[in-house]
Amino acid sequence: MTRIVRQPVFYPASVVFLDDSTDFLHALRGIFSERHLTRFFTKPCAALRFISSRRQAASAGGISGSDYKELERKGGNALGRDLLTNDSRFEEVAAVVVDYEMPEMDGVEFLASIKDVPCTKILLTGKAGEAEAVDAFNAGLIDFYLKKSDADMARKLAAVLADANQRHCAERGQIGVHDVGSTYCDPRTVAVMNEIVDRERIAEYYWRSEQDVVLMFDCAGNPSIFVAWNESDWTFQCEVAADASGPSELRTAMAARRIMPLFWPFQTYRPGMTNIRSALPLPIPRWLGAFYSWTRLDSLELGFDPVTSARSRQIFFASEPSIFI
Repeated sequence: MTRIVRQPVFYPASVVFLDDSTDFLHALRGIFSERHLTRFFTKPCAALRFISSRRQAASAGGISGSDYKELERKGGNALGRDLLTNDSRFEEVAAVVVDYEMPEMDGVEFLASIKDVPCTKILLTGKAGEAEAVDAFNAGLIDFYLKKSDADMARKLAAVLADANQRHCAERGQIGVHDVGSTYCDPRTVAVMNEIVDRERIAEYYWRSEQDVVLMFDCAGNPSIFVAWNESDWTFQCEVAADASGPSELRTAMAARRIMPLFWPFQTYRPGMTNIRSALPLPIPRWLGAFYSWTRLDSLELGFDPVTSARSRQIFFASEPSIFI
C-alpha cells in the first residue's frame, strides 16, 4: 500500500485585526510590527471585503482519487501546488482578531459571518461579551477568546497567532507519495529542523518534491538546504551513485556516512557530476541510521528567482497602504 504523507512548509501569512477603537489598533500595531502581514480595520464591511478577496480555496483535503491516478500515470512523486510559485501566499489570511463590542455588529456576529473561511478566529472581550464568547466557542464559531483586560493578553495573543500561522501552513504542504519525503514528516526530524529554524532565523521553508530536500530562506531572503535521510534513503542514494558509476571516493565516503552530498538541483547523483558539495552528516537524535545536514546556498545556485517573504516586505513598503481602513 502506497504511503501518503504531508510535507513540511512554512511561510508568514497575514492577520486581520478589527476593532472600532483606533487607539487600541494603534497599540496592537506597536506589538505586531510586521506591517506587511497585518491589516487593521475599524469597519466590519471593509474587513469582510478584504478577507473575501484573500480567501484561498485550495486545500490539501481537496485531493481526490483521480488526482492520484493522474500522478501515477505521469510518474510524479507529489500532489498539490508548489507554494513557492505562489507569489501571493503571504497575503493569505491565517487569523482574524475581532473585538466583541462594536457598534455595527458585535464580534461574534462578524466571526459567524466568516465561519466558512479557513482561518483561526479569535475574539477579544472587554467588560461585556465573556458569556457570549463561551457560547460562540462551544458553537464552533470561534477558536479562541481573550480578555482585553488580561495583563498577559499581548503574549497570549502572540502565541495564538504563531500557532495559527503554523496550522495554516500545515494544511497547505504538498502530499508526498511512494514514500518520498517521509523522513521529513517524522517528529524526530521535525524537532531537528525546528532547532535550525530558530537558530538561523529561518523565515520560511518548503519541501521540494524533485530534490526531496527542504529549501529554506532566512529573514533576509538568503537560501539554504536542509537534507534528512533515514537508512532507506541512504541505501537508495548509494545505489543510484553506484548504478551511475559515480566516483569511487564519493561512494566510499557515502557508504561510511562520512559525507552527506548535496546533489541540488537534483535528488540523486547523475553521471558526470563534478564539484559536488557535501556536509558532515549529523545523527538525528533517537533515530538509528538517520542523519541530517544544513547547507547555505548562494542565490545564484537556486536556478530560479522566487518571491521570498523578504522581497515581499520590500514590495509592500515601496507602496505601503493606509494603516487603518
